[in-house]
Amino acid sequence: MDSRQLDNISINKQSFESYDNFQIHELMLRDRPRVTAYYDAIMNNKHLFENKVVLDVGCGSAILSMFAAKAGAKLVYAVDACPKICNLAVELIKRNHLQETIQVINKPIEDIDKFDEDINIIISEWMGFYLFHESTLESVIYARDHFLNLPSRNDDITPDQNESIVIFPSHAYLYCAPFVDQHIRIEASTMWKDYFDLNMSPILPYLKNSNLRECYIETIEPFQIVHDAQLIQSIDLRTIRIDDLQTMRSVCEFDMDNPCIISGFCFWFDCYFSSNNNSSILRSIRLTTSPYSPKTHWKQTLIFLPEDIYPLKGDTVPVDIKLKKSLDNRQQYNVSVVIKKIKVGLLNSNAIEDENSNNESNVKRRQRRRSSTISSDKRTVNVNTLFYAQRDSTSSNSDDDINSNEHSIPCSCVRDRCKLIKIIFEKYHEENTVQ
Repeated sequence: MDSRQLDNISINKQSFESYDNFQIHELMLRDRPRVTAYYDAIMNNKHLFENKVVLDVGCGSAILSMFAAKAGAKLVYAVDACPKICNLAVELIKRNHLQETIQVINKPIEDIDKFDEDINIIISEWMGFYLFHESTLESVIYARDHFLNLPSRNDDITPDQNESIVIFPSHAYLYCAPFVDQHIRIEASTMWKDYFDLNMSPILPYLKNSNLRECYIETIEPFQIVHDAQLIQSIDLRTIRIDDLQTMRSVCEFDMDNPCIISGFCFWFDCYFSSNNNSSILRSIRLTTSPYSPKTHWKQTLIFLPEDIYPLKGDTVPVDIKLKKSLDNRQQYNVSVVIKKIKVGLLNSNAIEDENSNNESNVKRRQRRRSSTISSDKRTVNVNTLFYAQRDSTSSNSDDDINSNEHSIPCSCVRDRCKLIKIIFEKYHEENTVQ
């Protein structure tokens, strides 16, 4: 066994130990949208569970196992690697008189050779922040490939086999949308510099994520989303392979309908509980972590840009998003968000040309306009940390373009761009001022 395998064993042990803390399970049990989605999905599909053998991967408090037993399952294997939470699960199961139906097994699913009976259904709550962070998706795939009762065990799952597989949830979708939030950034940068008339800024290096270079887990309001979300990853639990999770990449283009401020990008996910009896995935039970829906313990994942950007109406903001599994911890990802060169809208391009015709020196203004609206920065979530990595090679602007004569933001001059940005600021602060 090499050192990397030993490191992964150590990391997995730490992960299991963290889930032995009951406060985590209390948080999840108090998450009503989460629990309600699983309850409705199982109870509305009792015909699938009656007299079936169910495997609950990462059972925790065994709440899903008890739902399955109540739905008529013949036998439920509740598997979890955390000894303390397994002991609690046994106590809860006995209190609800379900010990004849549910068998708790205190092992990682990967350490189980076989079960006494074939598995018909897999249930699991495996999702993490931005769907993949510290998720147990690989364990669910392992359980599916090794234990789910299929007509045959070929490398590829056929369409007929696919229809016979019941895994709850069955599908997951990850979304991304640009957002605006001045409050978090302003507080992070100014609070400690003027704290009861004291400069407490030396404390900043000791505060977690004070520079917003890590991903920020927070619930945001719908009005902070400045463009419709785009789907960046989709997963079918019946067919997804572990190799498919190593690197995931998506390219989005956000066409701006109005001038706005973009502080960063917001990520959330939806899960659906679909079976072969569903005529449509979208008609099945949905668990969503969207900012437009009731809050969950997952909240939303925010990735802040180094600086706000100010696209105008008609501009297109191209974004390259890449998730790559960490070499040090297979439950975590390095996430990079790269904004390519903003495509200036036709109206804005014509306005710039009119401005240039007035004076040859306005060429520099156009360069400054572009440099202030183009973020070529690449940010990477490395395990738990989001940090500034590099400039994208597609940017043609050099540091010389942003000189000491650059306009402040907001600016009170008569330049069209500055007037637009000032209007955006005034509108934003007017909408968010507490009366």
